[in-house]
Amino acid sequence: MSTKINVRSPYYVKAGVVSPEMFSAEMTLYIWEGLSSDTKILRYTIKKNVVGSNSYVVFEISELIRDFLITEYGNYSTNAVWVYYRVDKLGLNDSLIEYIVSSNMLAVDGYGYFDDGVNPQLSQQLLQSNTILYYNEGQDIIFPIWAEFLPEINVSSGGGADIDWNVVEDFWQLYDVSWGFDFVQIEDNGNTDQKIQYVRISSSEELADGDTITITSETGGTTVITLEEVCEPKYQPLNVIFYNKFGALQNIWFFKKSVTTLGTTSESYKANVMNFDSTPTYSTTSPQYQVFNKQGRENIRCSTGFIDEQYNEVIKQLMLSEQVWIDNGTDVLPVAVTSNSLEFKKGVNDKLIDYTLEFQYAFDKINSVR
Repeated sequence: MSTKINVRSPYYVKAGVVSPEMFSAEMTLYIWEGLSSDTKILRYTIKKNVVGSNSYVVFEISELIRDFLITEYGNYSTNAVWVYYRVDKLGLNDSLIEYIVSSNMLAVDGYGYFDDGVNPQLSQQLLQSNTILYYNEGQDIIFPIWAEFLPEINVSSGGGADIDWNVVEDFWQLYDVSWGFDFVQIEDNGNTDQKIQYVRISSSEELADGDTITITSETGGTTVITLEEVCEPKYQPLNVIFYNKFGALQNIWFFKKSVTTLGTTSESYKANVMNFDSTPTYSTTSPQYQVFNKQGRENIRCSTGFIDEQYNEVIKQLMLSEQVWIDNGTDVLPVAVTSNSLEFKKGVNDKLIDYTLEFQYAFDKINSVR
């Protein structure tokens, strides 16, 4: 299977010394979509000299690769790309000594923590950290999976037999009435748009609290997701969608109270309101201080309701995400997390765990798009 590069963390390529002595190294870096066997596209050629008494040259390529990942919502997106690099070790007068070739590498817009070490592979199955999944009554359930190990998905429900579900390539791909399986074997034809896939379950009103989803990969690993339905009769639940540490879209429901506020900015100048056409006078309805460039941005504060302690990791990844959206049931709108710090709760200390986060809508209230 392919080596996976998480490009929000560094990925280093080291070219070491051989005999005869190395003076420099040249990397050719290829990045492309599609199949690994498709024509490689040369993106960068980088040459670095050996520094001082070092016997090696190091290239860091994650930032270069990330330029070719398009992480958007509801539009064309590229969640994975193939990467191939060749490093030529050069001697005196750029004479070729030796080359290293690396292929079948896949890059995603994920990251590892410091304690994960260098270039961790992370999960090769379920692309989210939580195995308890809260869902809004009657709304679709969506979660991401890594398809290379051809996992088998099985939904076990005591609530009803008419559960419609399938696997889709995009988080936002809508429900198809022809869906409905006891289990499904995930397929991966090798294309980059097949690597991250999403299980979408509709007809969630047919599910029962505590129903499970079992994911079994061909490597023998098994993950069980437990579904927990939340019925919220008072507040309008908000669905927050974000790119998680695995480079996949994930959602978390905020079921409780939400408050929207508006902040404004403006400039002003002191105007001359005198009228000298006849007797000097001025109108008391004309403002002496004129306002211009008035603009505003909305903020929203929302609460999760009571959740399991394992959602501490989900909240952490949400706060670390660079791209976040809120689905209010009518529109999906981009936001930025403005909560900069948070005290994580533990059941042993806090008994019941819930979180309140603040977001700012990532656009001006008055349309200013040029």
